[in-house]
Amino acid sequence: MGFVHNLCEKEKINGLRLNKNYVQVTQEDFGRQDQSCLPLYQALESNRINMVVMILNTMGKRPFVSGTIASKKIGQINHQDRSWAHHPDVCTLSIYPHHYRLRLLGVLVSFLGSQKLQFHTMVSSNAMVTFVIDQKECDAFIKMLTNRFDLPDSHVPFEQEENDELTQFLKKKYPETRATYEEEKIKTYGITLVTGLTLSHHVVSLAHLAEFGQKIQSVAGKEGRFFHTLASMGSPGQVHFSLLTDPSMVIACGHSCPADFLSFQGPHFGDRHSIISRAIHCLSQGRVPLLQTGCTGAHIGIVVPRGQGKMAKKTLQDVFDCP
Repeated sequence: MGFVHNLCEKEKINGLRLNKNYVQVTQEDFGRQDQSCLPLYQALESNRINMVVMILNTMGKRPFVSGTIASKKIGQINHQDRSWAHHPDVCTLSIYPHHYRLRLLGVLVSFLGSQKLQFHTMVSSNAMVTFVIDQKECDAFIKMLTNRFDLPDSHVPFEQEENDELTQFLKKKYPETRATYEEEKIKTYGITLVTGLTLSHHVVSLAHLAEFGQKIQSVAGKEGRFFHTLASMGSPGQVHFSLLTDPSMVIACGHSCPADFLSFQGPHFGDRHSIISRAIHCLSQGRVPLLQTGCTGAHIGIVVPRGQGKMAKKTLQDVFDCP
């Protein structure tokens, strides 16, 4: 089967980040023509609600968009669409940095499968892999990660507490930290475009997730990298898993398509309501198809069909400021 990680050899990560008291809101079939309600990201934008994690997927038979919002905000959107699925009492748990190491991802997926740990969504950024999980599963996840990965001796999961008074002070003193940007263009540190990639989509049962993680390791070798990944837990016990890699590292099972990848980050994108919505609207206006997008931390990743990357970047530069 090629290279598979030795369970006695621990992968090194620098820490865990934990945030609690969120609700996961999911809208399926959001792109269908007969849908009268707003897409989730537009509805949240209109209510000035921030998503700390967001994934959108148009591949396969289950197109959906899912966002993680503060529990105290849920009352503002209940009237929007009764068909939206709500999962209360969730938290976000991130490992960092991973630097797009494909082997580490395979090891992580194997451990999840062997422990039968369930999650709602998973998405990567340039420095983190973030899970949205039920808070009741939090201890089991942390135990698995601390036992199976090499963490600093002094490490404890960093948990960020909300402080509304401090937040309002910072937003008043430093306008760039506000969620809504008044500038015509939103500041970024630059938009990166990578072309000639392959996006593969896999549907894996939870019972076979450990085996799927081993397949990822077998194509990874020691230096293999991926560019983007996202996953969601379906029902019953199915994981919808997408992986963007060089064509030479595509896992044989599943469906795949050629793709280009755009990514960018900027100051305080965690306060991102309207940012992802403006990006999607911008691509729509430019008639650039969107395969996937994922947001976590200060990072936004966008996957488009191969050959559309240059047009997508040019279109985004009408809204986003690049140095």
